[in-house]
This record gives sequence, structure tokens and C-alpha cells, in this order.
Amino acid sequence: MALLITGATGHVGLTLATLAGRAGVDVVAQHRSPVSQAQKDRAGPRVRWVRAALDDHFSLAALAAEYGIDGAIHTAAVPNDRVAAAIPWETVQTNATATAALLELARIQNWRRFIYVSSGSVFQKEMDLAQPLTEDTPLSPATLYGSTKAAGELFVGMYRKQYGLSAATVRISFVYGPPLVPAERDLPRGPVVAFLSEALRGIAIREPAGGDFRASFTHVDDVAEGFAAAHRTERLNHDVYHLGHGRNWDTFEVAEAVRAAVPGAVIEIGPGTAPWTTFNRMRGPLAGRRLADDTDFVPRLPLEDGVAAFAQWIKQNDRARAPTGRTR
Repeated sequence: MALLITGATGHVGLTLATLAGRAGVDVVAQHRSPVSQAQKDRAGPRVRWVRAALDDHFSLAALAAEYGIDGAIHTAAVPNDRVAAAIPWETVQTNATATAALLELARIQNWRRFIYVSSGSVFQKEMDLAQPLTEDTPLSPATLYGSTKAAGELFVGMYRKQYGLSAATVRISFVYGPPLVPAERDLPRGPVVAFLSEALRGIAIREPAGGDFRASFTHVDDVAEGFAAAHRTERLNHDVYHLGHGRNWDTFEVAEAVRAAVPGAVIEIGPGTAPWTTFNRMRGPLAGRRLADDTDFVPRLPLEDGVAAFAQWIKQNDRARAPTGRTR
């Protein structure tokens, strides 16, 4: 039997496929974008790459039958509001309709497990930023991206309750780590990747604002290990789980972690939350004990350790440190 990982060329999907393959799991890695040889080499021989459209139910059924799929971790998505705003219908199809199609296939074929990867962006109302968000906090999406991810969560809960499918939502927030080192700043991902990659290129970072932006940053290795634990555990007792450290870090703390990982880095930041709130709404930290209670998994890389590990990876991969032309 095989594990289907959707969106396997994405940040979380590729890391998860690699982790599962190295653990001896037969993986079917669904993708739409072309797969590079480097990605295939990184994932290893236990990962079979299959190009498929997730909203085509008949093709999905044939794919599942051919490869003996009996579970899925659904990471594929239009990833944030910056991207979603320009392609609203594709966002609905990818984030909501495709999720429903996969759940129906899981029901018909009686898969043992279905894990839906969701986001803290389902919480977008004004809130006390110091108040932790537990798994039973009511949904409050306010944007296209948040609304489509919330719709996927509702489908997961319905299939679990009405049809007895062993399905659950696992929410994550502000993932960072290899192999993703964008050549230019990607504001929806927050300051960790931007500051670290620029510091390693010797770029002085002088920001007039942004220090008060706060988020639940999680290293991609922790994210992948948490999803793997949710998939393999014998029983999931809840329909929603939070994967993270249960706390937020502000940008001042991000800067401290980057300075520790890159001695001599110049990082100066003023107060306020811009530019990181251009596409993000701040929220309290994702918190809760459900994932630890049901799987024994807890994240092992708090911010300083995660940034140090990411810096070491970038140093060992010179292509990630190519100059971008950005100056300050």
C-alpha cells in the first residue's frame, strides 16, 4: 500500500515525501508543476512521481487503484492571499473542490487515513494577540485564501462525522527551512527566510518598521515529522490539530536568532508591523495538546535552533547564496 502526498513539489510536500520515503514508506507524489532531477534525487527511490489534476475524480480513482493508495496527506494548495487574489476561481478549485474530491475517493476506497494540511489563516478576525488559539477556536476567515482553507476543513469534519472516515485537519503557520530560499523577499512567508538569506549574502538589513510583527514560526522538518506522525498513529481522536510550538515570536526575536546564526550580521528594525502584514493578519499563537497526546509528537526546533539549522543548510548549498542584486 502507498501514501499519496499531494503538492509534492511544494515546500512542505517535498520535505514530507523525502521524510516518508527515507522511512521506508512507498510514496506516490502528486504534482502539477514539472519535477526537477534535483527534487527526485532528494526524495529518493521510494517516491514515485505522478502528474495528475486533483479535481478530476476519475483520474484520481484510476491513480489510487494503480498504485494501491490507502492514505493521503493533502498539502496541495494555492498557498497564500498574495497568490490567491489574482486567481480566485483556481483557488476555490484547488483549495476546496479538490479537497472534496479526494475525501470522496477516500470514502469510496476506504482509505485508512486522510490528513488535510490547513493554515492559521482560518483565523483572521481582530483578536487579542496574546491569547492562544486552540483547536476548538471558532473559524473566522476574512479573505479568499482563508475562506477556501476553512471550507476544506469543514469538508474534512463532515466526512469524518457523517461517513466515519479517519480524517483530520492539521493547521500550520509560517513554515521556514530548506530547500526554500527565495531569491527575493516573499512577504507572506514572514521575516525568517528573508532576513537569514540576506544576512548570509552579506546584505545589511535596515528596516524602518516590522519589529512588532508576531507569528508562530515552525521549521519545515518539524512540520513534516508532525504530519508523518499524524498519518501513522493508530487513532486520531479529534478532527482538528495544531502543529507548532504554542507561542509566537516577534521580528525582533527573529533578528536575534539570525544574528546568532550569522555572526556579524547587521540587522536594524523599527517598531510596527509593516511590511509583514501586507498579506498576513496577525493572530494569537496556534496552541493545543491534541497532537502530542494522540501521536507523542512535539516540535524539536524552536526558533533559534531552527534558524541555526537552516543557516547551516544554506551555507552547505552555495546555490542558495547567489547574489540577488538587492542592496541596502
